[in-house]
Amino acid sequence: MQSHRLAISAISTQAWSAIEDASRYAALNIRGIGLLREKLTGVNLSSYRRLLEEHRLTVTNLCFAGQFTLGVDQAVEDGRRALDEAFAMGAPTLLVISGPLRSRDMNRARGMVAEGLGRLAESAADCGVTLALEALHPMDMTAWSIIPTVGVALDILDEVRHSSMGLMLDLYNSWWDPGLEASIQRAGPRIVSVQLADWRNPTRSFTDRAIPGTGVADLGGLVRAVEAAGYQGFYDVEIFSDEIWKRPDDYPDMLEQCLLWWQGV
Repeated sequence: MQSHRLAISAISTQAWSAIEDASRYAALNIRGIGLLREKLTGVNLSSYRRLLEEHRLTVTNLCFAGQFTLGVDQAVEDGRRALDEAFAMGAPTLLVISGPLRSRDMNRARGMVAEGLGRLAESAADCGVTLALEALHPMDMTAWSIIPTVGVALDILDEVRHSSMGLMLDLYNSWWDPGLEASIQRAGPRIVSVQLADWRNPTRSFTDRAIPGTGVADLGGLVRAVEAAGYQGFYDVEIFSDEIWKRPDDYPDMLEQCLLWWQGV
């Protein structure tokens, strides 16, 4: 696979600052970066965008907004701030998480997500940013997301139906799904961003993702399925790992391993 289509999500190098991310990714000839809102706190966005341009780094997406099930109004308000940040940074997509299930009433929770997405999509259209709705693993149902599969995410996109909405396909969260390849084909051009990390077996916690090629997920086969569906964009490595995060001196080696795996896909 072409090396210029691999991006790194800034969460993968948690201990580095936004400035360090830019310089160190560029030094490894990484061409894409997924931005994390927390790392941009206190950063002059205009200056940082110029820095990324100087390093020839393309912004792939901004993470994240949503959490509609915790309150639609506050989620939409925060989402509009995130859209302003995405626009300022030239991010084509804003990652959106639905929010957790806090009661037995799934229908009400889903209604809150649909309402929030519809309202936020209008603001996204105004600034030319696409909302990228993500499905998370079912283990995250009560912590982060009521959307456990890509198929359910597509059902919600079908329900809301707005040109400023698409799918964030996270292969770490979805690799296990027997219906995933069919959902990828169903999604087609609605796939606006792709994230990946490998699944450690056994996985030990929410923050235990593995470097691609070192776990049990068939990431190479899934990337080929995504390509067959017509996707032509970046693939973001997004590694949540307490084990990796606590060793920033090893980050360059981790990134090199990601690049080496990617070249063999």
